Amino acid sequence: MFGKLQPGLILATIIALWALPAQAQRPPTQPGQPTPSFSDEVTVTATGVETTVDEAPTAVTVVTRDEIDDAQSGSVAEMLRRVPGLTVVGSGDEGKLTSVFTRGTGSNQTLVMLDGVRLNSPFFGGFDWSQLSTGGLSRIEVARGPYSALWGADAVGGVINLIPARTRGGFNGRFFGEGGSEGWRRLEADVGWGGKAFDIYASGFDRQSDGELENADFESRQILVTAGWSWGKRGSRLGVVVQNLEAETGIPFAAPGSPTPDRRQDSDQTLVAVPLNLYFSDSWNIELTGATIDGTFNFSDPDDPFFNFTGTETSSTQIRLASNHRFSRHIFSWGGEYRKDEVDNASNLGTNLEGETNEIMSVFLQDVWQIATNVRLLVGARWDDHDDWGSEVSPRADLGWRLSDTLELRGGYGKAFRPPSIGELYFPFSGNPDLEPETSSSTDLGLVYTTRSKKSQWQVTTFSTDLDNLIEFDFATYSNANIGKATIRGAEFSWEHSIGKRAASFVQATYLETKDNEGQPLLRRPEWSASWTIHGAFSKHITGDLTVVYVGSREDVDPVNFERTEADDYTTGSVALAYSLWNGVEITARVLNVADSDYQEALGYPAPGRRYLFGLRLGVDRAERWQGTR
Repeated sequence: MFGKLQPGLILATIIALWALPAQAQRPPTQPGQPTPSFSDEVTVTATGVETTVDEAPTAVTVVTRDEIDDAQSGSVAEMLRRVPGLTVVGSGDEGKLTSVFTRGTGSNQTLVMLDGVRLNSPFFGGFDWSQLSTGGLSRIEVARGPYSALWGADAVGGVINLIPARTRGGFNGRFFGEGGSEGWRRLEADVGWGGKAFDIYASGFDRQSDGELENADFESRQILVTAGWSWGKRGSRLGVVVQNLEAETGIPFAAPGSPTPDRRQDSDQTLVAVPLNLYFSDSWNIELTGATIDGTFNFSDPDDPFFNFTGTETSSTQIRLASNHRFSRHIFSWGGEYRKDEVDNASNLGTNLEGETNEIMSVFLQDVWQIATNVRLLVGARWDDHDDWGSEVSPRADLGWRLSDTLELRGGYGKAFRPPSIGELYFPFSGNPDLEPETSSSTDLGLVYTTRSKKSQWQVTTFSTDLDNLIEFDFATYSNANIGKATIRGAEFSWEHSIGKRAASFVQATYLETKDNEGQPLLRRPEWSASWTIHGAFSKHITGDLTVVYVGSREDVDPVNFERTEADDYTTGSVALAYSLWNGVEITARVLNVADSDYQEALGYPAPGRRYLFGLRLGVDRAERWQGTR
């Protein structure tokens, strides 16, 4: 596995890691803020109600705001590279199509949400991570395993839930500006105010780059606003979440050696959600969320004599109700969901889809039962119904059993599904209205060991997934068909260790063994992948992040002859450092791809080389004021 690692990169990383002071402290910008213990991390994705990660009997990773700030990262995809069980595949330079594979499942088999509102594309499924920024987020929750019993469609490999920040307790704000190699420019600003009854938070984010190649430039802009009115001693709240994300990028080539100097694409998406959390008593609350998402996507290439333009408009209306009841040793939840998606698509060749819609109705039940002080059981089921492809029932059961005060055994079983998208059902020629949902059956078994001091935690989880009815193009009928199958076996390992008061080390590795119905490995799923991160305060005035990522060899498709081939393994590292000049003022520096490694995450799309970025960060960001929206 490690035979091809760059010796210089490994040596530099080891020296840097062991050279860290044993008693690191947070610089004056955040005095007295210790590293949160593992039991402090909160998730709403694992059970649907706010709970600590330690109490959830499932595999959950929370990427905190502190981790994002230490890495100085503006990309959600970049932070996901260090999460166990995830494979991130980018198509070359910044701003180009980026996919995430969770536990070996397809890139369209992970549910992506913003504060519980689904973001997956209704056109052909999946989600493009290339443009999504970390601006305005308080944390990123990654729940791995089958979650259709709670969250419905697409939650086959897992769920990634982006939790926006909100401010409480007065005025706060900060600014971050950064520039560097290849015309990189990034501006980020947050401002918020919270009173006794009303709070508002707004974030703006803009990043641009010229890219390494001609017509490889990109620009993305995001505005994220959360506001709300709270009342009552239990914290009932009526809120609003607004996100607008615009992006434009050049596509430098259609295939290696075939430049496309005028090929462009742009997108614009607006999300508006109104969440209501109403407490009737200490033991009963109702969550009701209504949301709309409207998006456009345009592609153009005036030099292409055949296909020079396509435009797509999508809209999604979502309503979700959850009623949570706490009694005795139970947290019982029931609810329902309604979703209507609509897609219009046209090209220079004519109209492909005009007002095609998809409507799904769902109901679900779930119980989190504290059987004993050391045993917790989560059971649930959900029924989803659609006029065309019928209905799906998704059960789930997870057990957490504390064998001692330091060791916990976890196990689970669940079924999940991904329904055919509007494009797979109705797109001319390839569409098939008789498609059925893709289905999965998954099990996992794991051990969690946490030291009594809460400074170190080890996790090992094995998992198994069988996928049926996979939608693939059938060359016999020249249309989509449910002809695919796959099996996935794997294991995740992680070790997190606190260093002093405000630093931590995190090591993770994932093993995957995948096969399709012909016995071939699934494309772009490495057998081995791993990362090692040190982040936090390295001295009184210096904070930062040191990360090494390894991705093993994997099957891919040669972009020239379209035959299966093996993509080489690669190792890449990054360094981010911030120096506190005085309270509330930091200068920052980052080096990405430190060793200038030459590699391709997707064959035919070279990843960027070494880049140097420098910036200035202003404002007092008091961690206790910036919290999730739930």
